[in-house]
Amino acid sequence: MKKLIYLLAFIFTLLTHSAFSQAFFGGIALGGTTSQVDGDHNNGFHKIGFTAGAFVGLELTEIFETQFEIRYIQKGARSDAEEAYQFLIQLDYVELPLVAVANLGFLDINGRKLDWISVEAGASVDVLARTNQKNDGSNEATNRWKKLCVNGVLGLKLNLNGKKFQIGTRVMTSINSAYIGNLSDEAAIRFGQKGAFNDALELVMYYRF
Repeated sequence: MKKLIYLLAFIFTLLTHSAFSQAFFGGIALGGTTSQVDGDHNNGFHKIGFTAGAFVGLELTEIFETQFEIRYIQKGARSDAEEAYQFLIQLDYVELPLVAVANLGFLDINGRKLDWISVEAGASVDVLARTNQKNDGSNEATNRWKKLCVNGVLGLKLNLNGKKFQIGTRVMTSINSAYIGNLSDEAAIRFGQKGAFNDALELVMYYRF
């Protein structure tokens, strides 16, 4: 796993160098997440985590741009604090999102352009880096989680100081099951596949160099 992370960092360094040499943009991202595992025996976004990483992008037109990111992100599930039965599923990933971004500056309300709002959509590949699973305080084997997980991504960004700073919110939901097998008889079904699926909400600050 360390070799994979080093390889990703090396690839990102090359991309960043290429981006700046061609007047593309790049920067860093930092934020928080809340998540659940759809298919376990307790629904609810009770698991709190963080995400951090870097990104490069290309402005295609005044409206459209693309953005590629490499981030570390914490996902998983946690029981409600008020429940008698306590459990924790911690899933840390190296996340590789690729999104298309559209600025809403072509719209206006009462003569004011909405260029301070952007929407985005895309996909992400998550590479599992670390797991930790506990039931009623006891550690359990965690080798049943898949190494790769593919996610759909939808988001909205508020552009501050042009686009130097951005505050973004995202909804990320896994397309394939993140688990090898089923966690319980209540496992979810998506795209005809039964299993356990990551769902995450995030709030992130982006800074462009």
